[in-house]
Amino acid sequence: MSERNIVVGLDLGSHRVRLLVAQVDEQGRQKVLGLGTAPGEGIRKGLVVDFDTAVAAISQAREEAEASSGLEIRSAFVGVGGQHFRVIRSEGVHVKDGPSREISAEDVRQVVRVARGLQLPAGLRILHTLPVDFILDNRSGIEDPVGMDGVRLQSQVLLVLGDESILENSAKAVRKAGLEVEGLVFRPLATAMAALTRDEKDSGTVLLDIGEGCTEILVLHGGSLAHAEVLPLGGGNVTRDLSIALSISLSDAERLKMDFGAALSKMDEDMAFPITQLGASEGRHVTARTLRGIVDPRLKEILELAWDRAQKTEVARRPSTGVVLCGGASLMPGLSSLAAELFDRGVRLGEPVNREGLLAELQDPRYTPLVGLLSYGFQRLHEDALEGGKGRRSGGAVGRILKAFGRG
Repeated sequence: MSERNIVVGLDLGSHRVRLLVAQVDEQGRQKVLGLGTAPGEGIRKGLVVDFDTAVAAISQAREEAEASSGLEIRSAFVGVGGQHFRVIRSEGVHVKDGPSREISAEDVRQVVRVARGLQLPAGLRILHTLPVDFILDNRSGIEDPVGMDGVRLQSQVLLVLGDESILENSAKAVRKAGLEVEGLVFRPLATAMAALTRDEKDSGTVLLDIGEGCTEILVLHGGSLAHAEVLPLGGGNVTRDLSIALSISLSDAERLKMDFGAALSKMDEDMAFPITQLGASEGRHVTARTLRGIVDPRLKEILELAWDRAQKTEVARRPSTGVVLCGGASLMPGLSSLAAELFDRGVRLGEPVNREGLLAELQDPRYTPLVGLLSYGFQRLHEDALEGGKGRRSGGAVGRILKAFGRG
């Protein structure tokens, strides 16, 4: 879109495709102008599995947002996920050879470019470059070296890699739906931007975004990403388990999951719930004991596997590290309590931290990635404006934008 203060986020989820358009002022305050949603048909576990159906879902969300905002929406920052993503560490070195010892924004860009220059496995693409640390003449722990004096500048970065063909298929579906792609964004990073406070990013937090098809795992510390991984299990597995075990429709299974979830352990085991089995002429009842025997093992499997992946980092093993749950499945009754019991950690729901200008329905863990896409999009547009300016570029902007889940 041509208006520089208009930002559009598009979240390609397996359960729902969501598009949000907002106006953002120079202080970062946002006012939501329109929202569109559609069933996430054609998308599964972060992959486009039915191209035409995915295009139709994106088009429906765009048209709904256009109707509610009164705007023609031409482009969006697109949140993508899936098990194909990998995060690897790389380093770069840049030695100044001119008379000036002052580190410039171009020096920072150059040392980051060197870190990005490693040989990648075939078929992978760098989506984000995330600086973890800068080292200037052997002095580490520097967040933004611009303006400092030195000769030898080193960068330590994390590279977020995705499968080239999968990413291109997602972008192609968005373009086919009538939208230009302003940028593809690793969805968990957008979630972290919206869900976590500055203290949580600094002191150490494990973010689990439990979606329909995947659970996205992020570990942050010191304001930077420490680990990222995607588990190919999510809330949809619980729904399918209920559907198969009870011979009920997926919609009825989803209702049971979201009505009772992990709270079944707190209920009378003999409490009965009505169900309608497929092909049956009469309704039946199922006990809380039976439901718990189906739901609990799967929920514990998802949480324990996700926690095991997070525990690859020393940060996650610290008793002081908290846990934030996002995604539609995080709203299952009792799930936060179950996670706190399994992890022996404080656990909270990851609603958007900054609620100013948000509609009430967006103050919900299901919409946190979408709100994060707005934050990412505004920072990208702000960075582009700085690059186009005539004055001296502020070094702080380089560090902030790169650190705030930099561009690919």
